[in-house]
Amino acid sequence: MKKFLSTAAVTLLTSAFLDPLIQSGLDKPVPWLRDFGMALAGAACFYILVKYRHDL
Repeated sequence: MKKFLSTAAVTLLTSAFLDPLIQSGLDKPVPWLRDFGMALAGAACFYILVKYRHDL
């Protein structure tokens, strides 16, 4: 579970921050709702990792 949460957190946060750069480079509109959702999900994964670090 710990490995899954850490992988999900890193992947979601990286995607949330790089996706607007990629979309603007391709001259496409940036889907902000999806990017905010990915950032929120990544932050939630990190929160769970920190809060339950001794139980995982």
